[in-house]
Amino acid sequence: MKLFLQLTLFISLSSLLLISCQHTPNTETDTKEAMLIWSGEYMVDGCGFEVLINGNRFKPENEGDIDEAFKVEGETPVLIEFEKLGRQLDIRCGLSTQSRAMDAIRVISVKKRP
Repeated sequence: MKLFLQLTLFISLSSLLLISCQHTPNTETDTKEAMLIWSGEYMVDGCGFEVLINGNRFKPENEGDIDEAFKVEGETPVLIEFEKLGRQLDIRCGLSTQSRAMDAIRVISVKKRP
């Protein structure tokens, strides 16, 4: 019985050590001037939001969190706080089968620039 308890304790501690040593992604945020692009609701063949920063396009993973006030056709100059997620989102809009994969970001905050 004593050996069983020691073995159980060893396995539990080993598991905790492995979990604590796993690599956690960089969650550093950045704030940039950008263009927020609204192309319409997915339900009516739109592609939602895109963010243009220094000529690079990004797709917000959490675009549903962006305020409805930004849903105006075209480009809106904004100051955006975000974090890069280190992966791409494969977006297909409407009935299109063509991939529009973009680097994924998580939006922390968006403010309209003057």
